[in-house]
Amino acid sequence: MAEADCAFVGLLKEWLTALGRVLGRTDDAPERYDVIVVDLPFPRECGVDRVNALSREHPGTPIVALSANLLPGVDPSGRVARELGVACVLPKPVTREALMAEVAKVVKEK
Repeated sequence: MAEADCAFVGLLKEWLTALGRVLGRTDDAPERYDVIVVDLPFPRECGVDRVNALSREHPGTPIVALSANLLPGVDPSGRVARELGVACVLPKPVTREALMAEVAKVVKEK
């Protein structure tokens, strides 16, 4: 997870763990993730660069982008997601239900 707010990271870990997702890495295995959740405070300014870097580091891993600068009602897999090169986008604050639904969807599509 790439997120600046430690309290929110803890909450995301709790939610994703409840879905059966293992977070972090082990010392004897390379980093491999089912999904990457990233906070993009300013998606149009530096979001694409950050997403591209994550995509290079973790090829084939779907990325879910969160941002407080997205309008409520944005289509999670619509134009903004395509422009950023992510599986989906969600506005912050995000509900547990919305995040879990999108994570389940992108992991299933993987």
